[in-house]
Amino acid sequence: MRVQSINRLLAWMLGELERTGSIFGIHRSLFYVPRPGAPYAGQLFGDVLGTPIGPAAGPHTQLTQNIVSAWLCGGRFIELKTVQIMDELEIPRPCIDLADEGYNVEWSQELKLEQSAGEYLKAWVLLHLLPRLLGFEEAAPQTIFNLSVGYNLEGIRQPAMQRFMDRLQDASAEIAALQDTLAAQFPHLPIAHVPVPARVTNSVTLSTMHGCPPDE
Repeated sequence: MRVQSINRLLAWMLGELERTGSIFGIHRSLFYVPRPGAPYAGQLFGDVLGTPIGPAAGPHTQLTQNIVSAWLCGGRFIELKTVQIMDELEIPRPCIDLADEGYNVEWSQELKLEQSAGEYLKAWVLLHLLPRLLGFEEAAPQTIFNLSVGYNLEGIRQPAMQRFMDRLQDASAEIAALQDTLAAQFPHLPIAHVPVPARVTNSVTLSTMHGCPPDE
C-alpha cells in the first residue's frame, strides 16, 4: 500500500473534476450538498456534525482518498481505521481474501502509526478546503473524526501509541506545513486563508479483542 502526497492528491482531484466532473470516480451529481438548517444536522462531542452517518473503521478509512470519498457521499462521522502498537506484522495481504472462500486475517494494519497519522492529517486539511472548492454555501466541513484504537490496554499505553494520539490533539505545525505545501503548488487557490482546527479529534472508539477483561 502506497500513500500519496497531499499535492498529488489535490492535483488528482482537481484534474479529474475538470475532465470528467468527478472526484475519485464519484460524479459530482452524487456529491452530498449540505443545506443550512438541515433537520438531521446536530452536535456531538462539542462539534458540529452535518449528518449522523459515516463509515465505520476499516480498510476504507485508512487512506486519505477513501476518507475524502466517504465525505463526498455525505459521511460526516468518520471512524478512522483502527491502529495498534503492532504495526509491522508480516501477515498475508490483503487481510480479506475472497477468491472462493472468505478469510478475515485479524491484527491487520497496513500502515505504520506515523503513516496513519499522516493520512488522517491530509484528509483533515482537504476536507476543510473542499467545501470552498466545490462552492458549498456552508464553508465548514461539519465533520467529526473519531479515533479507533486497540486492541488491549497495554498496547494503547505504549509510548508510540501515546505519541500517535497526542499528535492528533495538536497538529497545528503539521497542518500549517501541509497548507504551505499546497499553497506553493496551487497559488490560485485560497488555501492559506482556510482555517483548519489544530485538534483533529477529541473522541475515541475502543476496539477490543474477543474476551477483553472487564477491568481494561
